[in-house]
Amino acid sequence: MKLNAKTSLFTAAFAVTLGLNIQSVGAEASMATASVALENLAGVTVGSGALTQTPHGVLVHVKVRDLPPGAKGIHLHSVADCAADTAFKSSKGHHGEGEGDHGLLNARGPGKGDLGNIYIGADGVGELQFFKAGVFLTEGDLPLLDSDGTAIVIHANEDDQVSQPIGGAGARIVCGLVEIN
Repeated sequence: MKLNAKTSLFTAAFAVTLGLNIQSVGAEASMATASVALENLAGVTVGSGALTQTPHGVLVHVKVRDLPPGAKGIHLHSVADCAADTAFKSSKGHHGEGEGDHGLLNARGPGKGDLGNIYIGADGVGELQFFKAGVFLTEGDLPLLDSDGTAIVIHANEDDQVSQPIGGAGARIVCGLVEIN
């Protein structure tokens, strides 16, 4: 009888553990995702991006081609508007960033829109994967997919991570709207 009781207890504990694992996997699988088609000022698609919501932030993965070589600042901008006739300035400033908050190396930063730099090789190809803690697609304070949305912008120059307001990153050369999948 004791052996059966222990076996039953073990079986019940295993079933509960299995159930929790299934629930956990289900929660991870149902997390929101978003995508981005990245275009240059001429309206040519030069890359794409994917954003995946995690419990603690968003994972951003960007791939680009046909860009000038070198480091380029890349940021989340506060408005989903990539009008080429405004040189992408219609995407406004960085997402959730107050004065003096820009830069991964800034004592008052980083801002929610700071993603660092994407490095473009001599062949014009670049790729970046970056985890942005505390940033969420649809939940939390200042979600990326709020009423005016968010854009990903790549600048002409490297972001020095401390200068205000955009780290000396220069003109906006690529823009894409973050859209829920």
